[in-house]
Amino acid sequence: MGRILFYLLLGIAAYVVYRWWRASQRVENGRAGTTAKESSEPMVRCDTCGVNLPQSEALAGGGRWYCSEDHRRRAGGG
Repeated sequence: MGRILFYLLLGIAAYVVYRWWRASQRVENGRAGTTAKESSEPMVRCDTCGVNLPQSEALAGGGRWYCSEDHRRRAGGG
């Protein structure tokens, strides 16, 4: 009877440690996801072809956004 109780308590302890470890992994993954969301930048749409791209890669002209110099020239935006 004592041996059964020992293994039962050992199993419960292992389960508790496993759950604690998994919870700490989720917290760390959640923090990493937050930093990725904070570093995202606004997307803009090319006025000529409609392609969406990050604002840092887009070209501005005439108050509008373009994906390439060719599209900006076609629209007469600069």
